[in-house]
Amino acid sequence: MYGETEIAIVGAGPVGLALALALSRSGIAVRVLEKRPGLSAASRASTFHPPTLDALHGLGVLAPLLPGGVRVDRILWRQVEDGASASLDLGILAGETGFPFRWHREQQDLTPALLAALPEGCVRFAAGVIALAQDAEGVTLRAADGSTLRARYAVGCDGASGALRGLAGIGVETSDYAHRVLRLLTPLDLRTVVPGLDGLGYLADAEGTCSLLRMPAVWRLIFRIPPAMSDEAAMAEDHARARIARFLPEARDLEIAGRDVYGVQRAMATACRAGRVLLAGDAAHLTNTRGGMNMNAGIHDAMTLAATLERVLDGGEDRLLDHWAEARLRVVREALLPRTDSRVAAAPGAEVARMAGLSPAQALDWAREASMLDIATAGTPA
Repeated sequence: MYGETEIAIVGAGPVGLALALALSRSGIAVRVLEKRPGLSAASRASTFHPPTLDALHGLGVLAPLLPGGVRVDRILWRQVEDGASASLDLGILAGETGFPFRWHREQQDLTPALLAALPEGCVRFAAGVIALAQDAEGVTLRAADGSTLRARYAVGCDGASGALRGLAGIGVETSDYAHRVLRLLTPLDLRTVVPGLDGLGYLADAEGTCSLLRMPAVWRLIFRIPPAMSDEAAMAEDHARARIARFLPEARDLEIAGRDVYGVQRAMATACRAGRVLLAGDAAHLTNTRGGMNMNAGIHDAMTLAATLERVLDGGEDRLLDHWAEARLRVVREALLPRTDSRVAAAPGAEVARMAGLSPAQALDWAREASMLDIATAGTPA
C-alpha cells in the first residue's frame, strides 16, 4: 500500500502536476499516479496564454520556461491575394494580467519544471490505475502492480483515454472533426518574408488558411487537409511544396525540417464529478488545436479545483465541488468548444476585414476571449 493521502491525482501531465503543486503549496497532502515510466516527451501543446502564465508564475515555475521560449506580442491576419492585413497588439491586456502576451514553448518543457518543484516521492511512475472503490469517507485506487492508495478525493488528469473517468462511470461525448492537420517545420525565420509578422500569423486566400507559429528553434506551418486525402499524400513533397507556394510564394523553397499529420477531435465529459472523483484537463475536455486553448483550459481547471479543494478540506461545504464541476463544464460547453471549432470559423479571408474593423473596445473584448481571461477563473470559490 502506498499509504493514505488527502488528494490522489491520476496522471502526471501538465494538468495533474500543476494541480499537485498548487495543492502541495497549500499544505495539502497529495500523491500522483502515472501509468507511464516517466514524463511524456510527445510534441503537443505549445501556446501558453496570459492567465496560464499568471498561474505558472504564482506556482513559481514560470522562470524556467522563459529562457529559450518565444514571446508573442502581436497577432497578424493577412490576405494572400492582395496583401491586406490586420493585427492586434496583446499589450492592450496590460491592465488585466501580469503577462499581456502569449508564450510559445513545448508542453514537454513544462512538466519537468513542475515535477522538480514537487516534494520528492510525490509522483509514482509505472502505476496505472486499474480499479476504483468509493465510500462515504474517501476513495481507494488500485494500481496495475497491485498496490493501493487511499485518499479523500481522487482527480482524473489522465488524458483523453480517461481511465479514472471510466472507472467512475462518467460518460463522454466525442466526435471527430472532418479534417486533419498537416504540420510542417522550418528553421527559416518567416518574419523575413511575411510583413508585420511577430510570432503568430493567419494567412488566408479564397479557399483556405495557413497558420504560422514561431517556436524556439523552428516555425510551424499548419494546414488543414481534406478527409479523403491520406496521410502519405498530405506529407508528400509535391503536396507540401504546393501548400507552401500557395500561401508563401516568396519562400516556396524553404527548408522543411520536419512534417507530420494528426487528427483533431472534440470531446466533453458528461460530468466533471462523480462522488469523490473529479475530472480535469483532457479527461474532461478535448478540442481542436485552434487557438491552443485546451491545455491552458486544463491548467485553469487545476488552479480553480485546487482553490476549491483547499476550501472544502478546510471545512467548507462539499457542494462547492459541485459548483466547481458545473462551472468548468459550462466553460467547456459554452466557450471552449465553440471558440476552437473550425467549422464555425469565419470564411477564409473574412477575418482580415473583421479584425481591421474592430473598435478599441471590441478589440479588448476579442483579446480577453482569445487569451481566455474571461473564463480562466470560472469555478473558483467566491
